[in-house]
Amino acid sequence: MALWTMVSRVLGYVRDAAMLAVFGASAGQGAFLLAWTVPNLFRRLLGEGAVSAAVQPALARAEEEDGEEAAKDLFASFQGYLLLLLLGVLVVGEAVVLIWRGSLDRGPENMDLRRTLWFTACLLPYVVPICMSALASAPQNLRHRFLWPSLAPVLLNVVWIGGLWWITWMTDYPLGRLELLPWVVMVGGLLQWGLQWPGLRSVGWSLRPRFTRADPRRRRAVKAFLPALLGMAALQINVAIDQVLVRELVDEAANNYSFYANRLLHLPLALVGIAAMTGSMPLFSRLAAQRDFPALSTALGRGCESTLLLIMAAGLGLAVIADPLLTLLFQRGAFTAEDVARLTPTVHAYLCVLPFAAIGGLLTRAHQSLGSYRTPAIAAAVSVPINLLLDWILLPQYGVQAAGWATAVSIAFQTLILMLLLPPLGIARPLHLRRLPGVLLPGFGAGAAAYAVVHSGLDAYTFFGLGVAIAAGGAAGAALTWVLRPHDFRDLWKAVKQKV
Repeated sequence: MALWTMVSRVLGYVRDAAMLAVFGASAGQGAFLLAWTVPNLFRRLLGEGAVSAAVQPALARAEEEDGEEAAKDLFASFQGYLLLLLLGVLVVGEAVVLIWRGSLDRGPENMDLRRTLWFTACLLPYVVPICMSALASAPQNLRHRFLWPSLAPVLLNVVWIGGLWWITWMTDYPLGRLELLPWVVMVGGLLQWGLQWPGLRSVGWSLRPRFTRADPRRRRAVKAFLPALLGMAALQINVAIDQVLVRELVDEAANNYSFYANRLLHLPLALVGIAAMTGSMPLFSRLAAQRDFPALSTALGRGCESTLLLIMAAGLGLAVIADPLLTLLFQRGAFTAEDVARLTPTVHAYLCVLPFAAIGGLLTRAHQSLGSYRTPAIAAAVSVPINLLLDWILLPQYGVQAAGWATAVSIAFQTLILMLLLPPLGIARPLHLRRLPGVLLPGFGAGAAAYAVVHSGLDAYTFFGLGVAIAAGGAAGAALTWVLRPHDFRDLWKAVKQKV
């Protein structure tokens, strides 16, 4: 999963670089990106959250108690329920957005809002195929098949890049080209959904939904679905809040910087954090269904320590090389050196979110695998007003980078609540102070090695110099892991060799 996620993120960089080169950090692209947060929020909540949190444990329990056919029936029933729900959400959402847009005067003071609402209306249909695609990943992950779900974002980026190249030739006006992009995104969503068919067939499950009125297991899963959604929502909701408030409290182009900072944040978060969460959830679900709490405690502890080790190395390394990296990747066309200077501190601020988001995600999945949905929902609900308050206080004074600080503090509170409330469920706390030095030192070593290269005589603002800094950080982190955490090093190397 991490391998294909890396391919997806590389293609995502190409997509982002092309978008910035064509449209720059403009108000028009800012309106598109703000509208994109709506379907993207659904994608992240379902694809990286509620599906694995509510559906996978339900399928695992059904299979454990009544066999595979019962689990297959539950999955078909859940597909029918979710499809009807999404269509209802789409109809209501389109009506609200279009009525709101129609009620606005056509004066210049409302031009930006009208444009944002138009993009939102065009992008909302993407919610249906991407959420159904996310649901199709649940039985595949239970069978330890991660290929087709991991390929879905790769396919979207390929379609997006191809569509951007195509529509560039359609008109001489950039905003005209931008208004064609939602239709390209919709094509990508339909292809992502279709891509899950071979994956489901390979594990013997069907993509065909079943519309049944009464299904006790589905009712239990649906009852868990909303709190599971809330439990996974904190980071995504906080990022969406950031997008709106930086546009209102800083300037109308400021959400470009918070958006692309989050895009870079999600590179290590996806490669390490989300890959670990997705790979761990089937194991957590099965151990919880078997009531094997000692094994679940061990699995959670190992997962948290390994994830924290890798995410710290990735985050510190990215912080060190942020300025030359952003210059090389994005400074071209309409995206200038001044834009890079504004984006770099925003990236630094959002990188503070990484360790809390990665560990909090694993803790949330441990809670939810045990049927504890209320605690993650409460923890998420606490984090959102904290983020909102800090945004409101800090953004006018410190600018867009303050949104990253606010999100980091709010997600830290969420993670702390999840950690403190594990023991009442019979699960040992996964992180201990005496073990943290061995977990954290490889990351600091990786950052120090990269820093030494960046501030040496070698020009880090070339791809060669940047490559040397990345290689030095990786080598230092790997060497310290081998010395301080030899079992983690052996397990990782063994897994890599098996996949290769």
